Amino acid sequence: MSSNPQNSDARRLDADAAANLERFAASPALANGQINLLSLDAIAERLGSRWDGKRASVYDYVERTLERNVGACGYFLRVSETDVLVALPDERKFAAQLRCLRYLREVLMHFFGEAPTANITVREVTRITGDGLEATLVDPVNAAQAAEEEKTQAVEAEGGAGPIDRWTPFVASNGHKVRVSCVLEPVLELKNYGRIGNRIARRVLRTDTEQPLTVAEIQNLSRSDIEKIDLATIARGLHRLRTETDGEHALTLIIPVSFVSLSSRQGRATLATLFEEAKSLVKTGVICEVCDIEGVPQTALLSATSLIKPYCMFLIGCLSAPPEQGLDNLRGAGLQALSLEAPAAMTGDAEFLRWAKGAIAAAKRIAKSVVIYRLGSARHAGMAALLGASHASMRSAQADEAILLKVA
Repeated sequence: MSSNPQNSDARRLDADAAANLERFAASPALANGQINLLSLDAIAERLGSRWDGKRASVYDYVERTLERNVGACGYFLRVSETDVLVALPDERKFAAQLRCLRYLREVLMHFFGEAPTANITVREVTRITGDGLEATLVDPVNAAQAAEEEKTQAVEAEGGAGPIDRWTPFVASNGHKVRVSCVLEPVLELKNYGRIGNRIARRVLRTDTEQPLTVAEIQNLSRSDIEKIDLATIARGLHRLRTETDGEHALTLIIPVSFVSLSSRQGRATLATLFEEAKSLVKTGVICEVCDIEGVPQTALLSATSLIKPYCMFLIGCLSAPPEQGLDNLRGAGLQALSLEAPAAMTGDAEFLRWAKGAIAAAKRIAKSVVIYRLGSARHAGMAALLGASHASMRSAQADEAILLKVA
């Protein structure tokens, strides 16, 4: 979920605002999580002593931005010196949060030319009282993921998912029912911050708890389970590519596939069909990202990659974690790049530099190119580029931030 009750915050209202918000206190929009607060605190703090003279122009730009975007059913009101309430009753909960994050990002970009994620503060309103309200902080990353799942569930509820449900959900060998959720994550070439296409990023979730399975839990599933997850991932990724790109073909698509599926004759045949379908949806071809490769014998890995190579233009080896030991089994295995994901909890520059320096150096001993997924900021993307990484994706839903900032 994108909001956490532990982050609940009480916000005081202007007297006029409190009167205007009485009608929302018991509204379905409040109960459905469709009312949020945009915080201007970061702008006020950055302007410092200039805030008193500049705030009228800030309010004016915020108002014009919201008038242009909230639509006929939307409503907005400044409720304190640095809080703007936005109600979007025609949107789903997390979609409303994403829109509010986007509005605030636009305001920050207008005034400062940058919009660090730490300054994009949106809160979900949970309670409105006579003189104030309670709200919980929205996590931009979790909101983006939840919005995609929310959209998928809505499509499925309307019966529009069609054949993409062929492999998911299913009851796994451990007795738990699981489903696959996917998003398209923009991938950037770090030399000039140009977008090369998308990566299919997936999560495997238990349907009873909606908690994602860890890498280790997925690896402990049966061969048949892993094949279903891979096939569902590609099918759902292609569905998103068709429905979210407005008919425009991306340059390429990075498709994750487990070594287990590649080493299966039956799994490989179905994968080949899906890869051919993917090639028709992109301009230059697809990239196969082979997962779960740690410890796989070199000969077995080379055999599997050789059989899928005719269906893709490049092969990437995906590491589950930064290598603690040698990667000799990956030498000569037909991999043209290695990829890994940046740890989510790592935010400081020094910590990131230590991690990235070791991980990139180890990967470059095996492959010429290194891809790092879900970097926490454009600054970290710049650091990764200086250390030798060739491509990256951003942890934020908006990779545009990295393109706009162009950290050197």
